[in-house]
Amino acid sequence: MIIGIAKGPGDTPNEYTFVTPDTERRVKTSEFVYYEADVDGTQRQILGRVIRRIPLRLYPDSFLAHPEVDPAQMAALVGYANTDAFSDETREEADASAELFEIHVSIMGYHDAQLSAFVNPRIPPRIGWKIYLAPDAALAEVLNRIAFDWNMGEANPGGAYVGSLLSRPAFSPQADQPDGVPVVLDVRSITATHMAIIAGTGAGKSYLASVLIEEMMKPINRASILVIDPHGEYDTLEEIRNGSQFSAGRGEGSEYKAEVEVVPQNQVKIRVSDLTFYDMRFLLGAQYDLSPRMEYVLRRVLDQVERDRKGKSPWTKNDLFAVLEFMQNAEDKRESDRNRHSRESGNPSDSDLDEFLGAPDTVGPQSQQESPERVDSQDRGTARALDWRLRSLFAESANFDNIASINLQRVFRPGLCSVLQLNEIDRHQQQVIVAVLLRMVWKARMNAAKGIGAPQDRLDYPVFILLEEAHHFAPANEDVVTTNILKTILAEGRKFGVGVGLISQRPGKLDSDVLSQCMTQFLLRIVNEYDQSSVAAAVESASHDLLAELPALSKGQAIVAGAAVNTPLSIRVRQRITRHGGIEPDAPGEWAKYFSDEARQRREVDASGLPEGPSRGRSNILRKSRDCR
Repeated sequence: MIIGIAKGPGDTPNEYTFVTPDTERRVKTSEFVYYEADVDGTQRQILGRVIRRIPLRLYPDSFLAHPEVDPAQMAALVGYANTDAFSDETREEADASAELFEIHVSIMGYHDAQLSAFVNPRIPPRIGWKIYLAPDAALAEVLNRIAFDWNMGEANPGGAYVGSLLSRPAFSPQADQPDGVPVVLDVRSITATHMAIIAGTGAGKSYLASVLIEEMMKPINRASILVIDPHGEYDTLEEIRNGSQFSAGRGEGSEYKAEVEVVPQNQVKIRVSDLTFYDMRFLLGAQYDLSPRMEYVLRRVLDQVERDRKGKSPWTKNDLFAVLEFMQNAEDKRESDRNRHSRESGNPSDSDLDEFLGAPDTVGPQSQQESPERVDSQDRGTARALDWRLRSLFAESANFDNIASINLQRVFRPGLCSVLQLNEIDRHQQQVIVAVLLRMVWKARMNAAKGIGAPQDRLDYPVFILLEEAHHFAPANEDVVTTNILKTILAEGRKFGVGVGLISQRPGKLDSDVLSQCMTQFLLRIVNEYDQSSVAAAVESASHDLLAELPALSKGQAIVAGAAVNTPLSIRVRQRITRHGGIEPDAPGEWAKYFSDEARQRREVDASGLPEGPSRGRSNILRKSRDCR
């Protein structure tokens, strides 16, 4: 379809302009057009993206000062509209016939199937060359790395159909003759080179993440996914179990039915022996003040516990408290030696005693290797303070257990999506739990790649971990326990089959090194200028004209860039199959319910202390469980 005529070069050598009346309003920003050119003896279609529209027919300012005058009459007066045909045209058609636009296009090039990339021939169109609107089917073929199966109405294996091209009509696979361009992502690229979903509050980031999870759980992918859910928004994914789209019968290959396991926060367990010194220092330091002396004693205690339990079962909290109790009750060896030396040699001076006994223990590598029986009075007091802090910490958190721990084989399995709900757990404890879990997964995948370790210590298949509120687990300019292991996985995870997806509403607060390691980016509406600049610095594949659209994106619209697509795209996200769980409460509706007859009767019963009737059985159960807690 011819839509215009080339006018000349644009603002840069990689741009050109063409003129079009665009009476049907099809040449939108981010639309795709092409011209034909001979490249090395082959006729090629050179694709380009519309980056700007400039109207060429402008009314005089004096005319615009009179809003009561019909624009069509103005157009006819200045010669923009056909006055002879004006009486036969509708007012809308007359207005459209008066318009003319200069369109600026950024040249992408022709698509090379062997390279799976666009090649820019550096041949701009000459003045007068015809410019065409790219057909839907041709765009779907060259923009997506994985093809869309038009007969089945879904992506081919290894793909994720997440929506349709924003500049075209909304695509519906169920339509008899669907219009629009489906957008299919390369799941292999997402899981191998990581991804990031960045959006402002309420822009639809968790909705998009759930759409992606749905695609990865379909029979064409059968992924192994773990969702770290700090806000409890992903429990509605349980509906995947009953969806026909997530199962395959024997006639379609191996039998398959997707599974979803939601793990509530009270069942998220980390074994205390899996905590490192840095984990415990972070936990204690976040909740209580830790002096350098306490850190030194904590390291000595952990070293002693690990030496005592080496080759045996994992150590427990009781082992930790036993060493601390010994340090509190042990006789000060230095004082004991001082008294013994005094009895044997009279009453020597303090300097003589110090020369005989040596300098007191100091914090350093040498003292860390000593057994805890050498304790001075200061260490006894420090051990007492540390003992109180550790007991308080473990008493307040049931997530750190002597024996129980997350079983990787239960939360990771092809065809299983596990959701770890952390919404009622302290943020610092969330960070430690995630750090321990990431270390366990990383070690299990390395063991599998090297063929070492027991079966329970290996994960024999690639895994994908989706991390909500990523700026809490890898914050910029802040040292938390999860940052280093995240950086390790993002830098080296491709070799061992550990993929990570980061979701954040504050990219400015996310560590720049972590964000830059995500090779596929989903960008939704971002209004904050600081966040916009952070995204622009981290996302190399998206052009400035696309990033300039971020504040104008509506809910459910996104820019996709990076390894999972052949070129950056503006898309509308498809409708979810499962219900969305991240909906904000309806405060006015809840306030209105307060004054209903049912609510008033319930308050009267509650105030009287009388048991509720049979019809209120569910409420009785809930109240009983609350009382038990």
